[in-house]
Amino acid sequence: MPASSRLGWFRFNPRDLIADPAVQAMTDEQLGKFLRVLCALYMQNSGVATEGEIRAWSRCSSDEWPDVRIALARAFVVKESGEWLQQRVEAGVQAAQSRAMKASESGRAGAAKLWSRMASPKRRDGDPMAHQRHGDG
Repeated sequence: MPASSRLGWFRFNPRDLIADPAVQAMTDEQLGKFLRVLCALYMQNSGVATEGEIRAWSRCSSDEWPDVRIALARAFVVKESGEWLQQRVEAGVQAAQSRAMKASESGRAGAAKLWSRMASPKRRDGDPMAHQRHGDG
């Protein structure tokens, strides 16, 4: 995915994070790994990843992965396909993409309106062609 289509930021509500029972059960080290995974998911514009991606993003060794896996899996929906879904990230990405699309459409509409006004300049007397007939312009 090109960097230009990635989210440059994401909404972060500490209260939502701390209030989540899955997060409350994590050690500080596990929480750090979870936050690293959240950042990676947002950079991918998706709340869905494979277990291998989650492990790599959390920077876990083979020895530490089993314990960290249990803690992190509580904060995800692990699908039958093996994919891990972080619902809050997925909802956040979709909302951000929707806001970005609406802003882009609004910008295009504003630019089109501006360009249409610039393409047909009006004189104070309301006649857009007066400058050509009178030799000014």
